[in-house]
Amino acid sequence: MMQIAEILAPSGLIPMPFDGSAPSKAHERTLASYLLNRHRGAAAVRDILVADIRGFVDLGQSRAAADLMVVLRMLLAQWPETRRRAPPRPLAWDATAPSPSDA
Repeated sequence: MMQIAEILAPSGLIPMPFDGSAPSKAHERTLASYLLNRHRGAAAVRDILVADIRGFVDLGQSRAAADLMVVLRMLLAQWPETRRRAPPRPLAWDATAPSPSDA
């Protein structure tokens, strides 16, 4: 399974240590609410969760961020396709490529 650090690395998040807490009914309800966005794709649900975790970390709300980390782990376990990030789309214009006038 892909490590949380690998999922969160592109977002700039530093993963918090996992305290080993088992998912509660509240975590299950939270995951269910995030899965309402499943029509956008499982990867989009993951990205929304990661963005929310980052927001709580930025606000200093470590408990809320830790709860969402549990929810993220649940998502990764239940939806294996969320474990891999799609490769970034290429830029329409590559600034490093020589321009047509340089030829």
